[in-house]
Amino acid sequence: MKVAVISKSGRNSGGASRVALDSAIWLNETGHPTDHFIAFSEKESLPFQTSLYGDELNLKLCKFIHATTNRFGLRELLPAEYWFNLSQVIDNYDVIHFHDLFTAISPITLALVARRRPTFFTVHDCSAFTGGCLYPMECEKFTSYCHQCPQLEQNTWKQRVRDRTREIQAIKRYITKKFDIHYVFPSNWIAEQAKLALEFKVPPVVIPNGIDLLPFAFKNKLEAKASFGIAENRKVIVISALSLNDDRKGAKYAIDAVKSVIDLNPVVITVGKSSPEVKQSLHDFEVMEMGFIGDTNLMAKVLSASDIMLFCSTADNLPLTILEAMAASTVIVGFSTGGVPDMIQSGHNGILVEPRNQDALNLALRETILSNSLEAMGKQARLDVENNFSKSIFLETHLQMYRNALSSYPIANNEIIR
Repeated sequence: MKVAVISKSGRNSGGASRVALDSAIWLNETGHPTDHFIAFSEKESLPFQTSLYGDELNLKLCKFIHATTNRFGLRELLPAEYWFNLSQVIDNYDVIHFHDLFTAISPITLALVARRRPTFFTVHDCSAFTGGCLYPMECEKFTSYCHQCPQLEQNTWKQRVRDRTREIQAIKRYITKKFDIHYVFPSNWIAEQAKLALEFKVPPVVIPNGIDLLPFAFKNKLEAKASFGIAENRKVIVISALSLNDDRKGAKYAIDAVKSVIDLNPVVITVGKSSPEVKQSLHDFEVMEMGFIGDTNLMAKVLSASDIMLFCSTADNLPLTILEAMAASTVIVGFSTGGVPDMIQSGHNGILVEPRNQDALNLALRETILSNSLEAMGKQARLDVENNFSKSIFLETHLQMYRNALSSYPIANNEIIR
């Protein structure tokens, strides 16, 4: 079986592209030749990674077309990547699997590819069924039809005219209903959200993200803490986000919670792009600023040295960050947002409270730091990852899904797919 994995970028551009790259690596490791097509290339690429937009001229044309349509509110309307590249190469593959489309790939490309090959689309955010936003937050317009988007400027007639969210959502709805695209949802939450807006020609499935447990090799927290020079009697709290200034990631709630336990003298580790405001708000604590971490082994080491991760996102799907923390036996304290309850059962392997409830979060953090069951919850989190979110489970579930689709797919020229 030969697979094409398609995503916006590589490992360093968020969870969706990380899942895409990991799946390509794991498929290659198990003897299924896989190429990873990426729209926005990174400085260092792997041998099986290639440009989604094609060679230099085609790449420029694709970027120009998407940029031009975006200026008129018609985000990724034209399937430029299909015209200039994919249409010439997809017949070399048995299966085509898309991941993140936002800002890079037209939904019409999915439809065109699905006419020729079994096509899968893992939905990592809500842009697959909205007029364009990644997360609608409190807006429920997507359940009927998107219009007058609250995330777009509506102050002038030009801005209102460029709000084409209704038309873009209508195209996505038509494609989902009319074409044989296999939708994959990492969490039950996002699957239910999508069903409020879409009708599926092919029944969708829920397959959680998976992680490689190999980097999480520290035998205990004390060993990991010692590697950073942290005293064994200090509790360590980690706050992680691609950008700590992203309102959706809720770092402000995490910082306020940390401030509420200053009397317990925790060490604070921050991971991600910081700011002077974030630094100032934590100036009374012993803080280790790690910045962005692209090295999986280093991230595993940081999480292994942490007792608690504060995860305060106000909208999320099935974040890899939580799975990594669980693999490191680090207890999650945070909000019961989106797909987070699929991973964390409060009181069992972590503590979740109502989103945006600062008082409840503060109390949960204090009680967890002081709890005699902190270590036991961490061990349970690790066990739950092994049983439900491992690399092997993720890989086998996907391979079986591919085989099922191929077994009922009309194969040209009597070609045998293994």
